[in-house]
Amino acid sequence: MVGRIYQLFYWELFRYMKKSTGSMAEAEDIVQETFLRALEHSDLINTMSEVKCRSWLYRTAKNICIDRIRHVQAEPVLTAKDYLEDDFTRTEVLQMCSVLDPKDKALFLLRYFEGYNANELGEMYGLPSSTIRARLMAARQKLKEFYPELKKKGGK
Repeated sequence: MVGRIYQLFYWELFRYMKKSTGSMAEAEDIVQETFLRALEHSDLINTMSEVKCRSWLYRTAKNICIDRIRHVQAEPVLTAKDYLEDDFTRTEVLQMCSVLDPKDKALFLLRYFEGYNANELGEMYGLPSSTIRARLMAARQKLKEFYPELKKKGGK
């Protein structure tokens, strides 16, 4: 049944999400996640009519969209650029991160390039979010020690 509703409603749902988000990439991500959830709930989907499946898909996609908006509003995503005075390329930042311990480098990149917050990283690594924040602060400090040009104006 999931394969059938995918064929029936993918493009319709995609157009709806594109209009809602204004982004093809975001719409594609939301629709993909919606159908993944449909697969996870295939036992429920298989008992529904096509009309109810369509309604379920739209409601699920809308909820995913709302969750993403709340996530963005809850904690603004900082980028490596927020910590750099000059506009370094991603490659340059990756090279600079080579001075970090591999685990701290991974945390740093996940946080500042992928947008994960300390709570999410804590769940991924099985650590308290306060430990994640402390490790990120230590990583930023180490980068500033090795690369004084990273310090923002005013000595921060």
